[in-house]
Amino acid sequence: MRSRILAVVAVMLVLAAGIATTAWAQSTLDTVKKRGKLVAGVKTDFPPFGTVDSSGKNVGFDVDVAHRFAKALFNDEQQVELVAVTSGNRIPFLQSGKIDIVIATVTITDERRQVVEFSEPYFMSGSLLLVPKSSTAKSLDDMAGKTVAVVQGAIQDRDVEQLQPKATRVKFGKVSEAVLAVKGGRADAYVHDDIVILSLAKENPDLKAVGTPFMPRPYGIAVRKGDVEFVKWVNAQLAAMKADGTYDRLWKKYFADVEGNLVKP
Repeated sequence: MRSRILAVVAVMLVLAAGIATTAWAQSTLDTVKKRGKLVAGVKTDFPPFGTVDSSGKNVGFDVDVAHRFAKALFNDEQQVELVAVTSGNRIPFLQSGKIDIVIATVTITDERRQVVEFSEPYFMSGSLLLVPKSSTAKSLDDMAGKTVAVVQGAIQDRDVEQLQPKATRVKFGKVSEAVLAVKGGRADAYVHDDIVILSLAKENPDLKAVGTPFMPRPYGIAVRKGDVEFVKWVNAQLAAMKADGTYDRLWKKYFADVEGNLVKP
């Protein structure tokens, strides 16, 4: 009898915990509305998705999406607080409640699906190499015995390890640090998403992008695990952006000069 009672109590505790977790997870959208602003994690060193211009203003594709979400919520695109995140801290920031949502070039993977809810894909990206202009490297195959810069927390860290195990990976916290490593000879190449590598090659005449985009994967917008109501709202907003032409306008604004190298989702 005692064991039966304990079993019933255990089941009730599990159910109660599940209900509490669901209630908490589904409250984010309501919390945002009550607060009066959306707190979004965005990149500040990842052109053209998220950078800071000469006046100190956040700009980029993801930044514009964050403002669009604020307008949908409050009829005021300025009702959003933009929090700078990196590839390494964006999901911990989300899980700890420092931000409500991650709009920061998050590649959708099965591993990440275990800890966050992803929106429908809003961008497709493969990987390229950024190398010195004088480099003879053509692809990741040429990096055997070489030093390759990657960003901590980026999917390319694992990709390079698997696809070119003979390369020595050097991890950096920021894109700018990886670029400086290539410029300074501390790395033979920097591997990252094709769009950022193409943008960096344009901005740095002493560097060039090489290779054919490999391991293409989609980007998604991330919210906390179990936050089903919020992710449904995000998907509805992305669909509305495509329907009313906003997505196409942003695409042309940020990707027109490299769209021949991209796959539009």
